[in-house]
Amino acid sequence: MTTTPTEATMTEHGAGPAHDRSPHDDGPDDDAPLDPELVAQIVADQRARVRSAIDVEARVLFGAWGVAWLLGFGALWVAESQEAAPFGEGVALAVFGALLLAAGGVTAWHLTVRTRGVHGTSAVQGAMYGWTWFVTFLGVFALPQALERAGASGDVQTTVMTVVPALVVGALYMAGGAMWGDRTQFTLGAGIGVVTAVAALVGLPHMLGVMAVAGGGGMLLTAGVDAVRRRRGGGRA
Repeated sequence: MTTTPTEATMTEHGAGPAHDRSPHDDGPDDDAPLDPELVAQIVADQRARVRSAIDVEARVLFGAWGVAWLLGFGALWVAESQEAAPFGEGVALAVFGALLLAAGGVTAWHLTVRTRGVHGTSAVQGAMYGWTWFVTFLGVFALPQALERAGASGDVQTTVMTVVPALVVGALYMAGGAMWGDRTQFTLGAGIGVVTAVAALVGLPHMLGVMAVAGGGGMLLTAGVDAVRRRRGGGRA
């Protein structure tokens, strides 16, 4: 039988006829080392996808908490500082408690939705962090009733309901920023802590005004900056 040039070439290189070769012979060598640059790119792409999936929107969270603080602390400030206030301290506390609970619910919902498409450790972290907000503020919401039953004065109740929620929000924002590598969250949490310290030094009733204007107003300003940045395609901080 006459040997064709192709078969001769294949025989010379140690390969048999085409119909005798393994279907995997034309593919890459499975034992060959992966290109380090390719591995690095794959890892970078995966991190980018996860980062995008868990992107926390400051305009949503800061907007919700900014409204809660501006209206809630504002209502308490009016009730405490004006003798002829249109509503009493009890009503202001109830309104503020409801606003805090609503803002906590928005936070839990947003963080859960953002991590819904992410699997593994990141998904578990996001869900746990979101529910931490909600459950924590269920406890904060119960504080006024507990203080009243314990016989705490109105000033004590107001001071506690000013300082405790602020410190909780600040701590959770800083923890979230550290966990997700989000400088916006971490910076705002630190700012809330500073504002709370200043308000505590100012004392009642004007500490409530500091929390409403500097705290709530600061969060709304941050939400606005984030909205503008996203509209311009800047993404997260």
